[in-house]
Amino acid sequence: MDISQIRRLIDLMSQAPIAELEIEENGRKIRLAKGGGKTGVSPVAATPVPVEAKAPVAPAAPSPIATAPKAAGTVITAPSYGVFHLAPSPDAPPYVTVGQKVEAGQQVGLLEAMKVFNPVRATAAGVVEEILVAAGTEVDMGTPLFRLV
Repeated sequence: MDISQIRRLIDLMSQAPIAELEIEENGRKIRLAKGGGKTGVSPVAATPVPVEAKAPVAPAAPSPIATAPKAAGTVITAPSYGVFHLAPSPDAPPYVTVGQKVEAGQQVGLLEAMKVFNPVRATAAGVVEEILVAAGTEVDMGTPLFRLV
């Protein structure tokens, strides 16, 4: 199980009415439990199981869009983990384009996590100055998506 699968499980578990989840896959076991009184989900225990040595994996290349946004303007960030989409379907026009005026609460994108789609909404009114993430990019909660002026 890779880290992206674990992140998806944590994100989905935070929205589900279950308190604990334990999974064993390929000789590795992970147990997730909702924190008592805390918000979200915290990993409680992970039991490492010896695995045959594998060739080292090269670190992932940094995303060219992962640069910090400029200080001016309002930044719309990802409300959760998922794959970012600029349009409701591949053949549909994008929700917003650079130079377009948006209102607070207007849908500007879509996040998909495990086939569940959640809208990304503008947090303030303004004009889209820059789209900071390409469509189809996997993003974490808090990742800057748009800059408004």
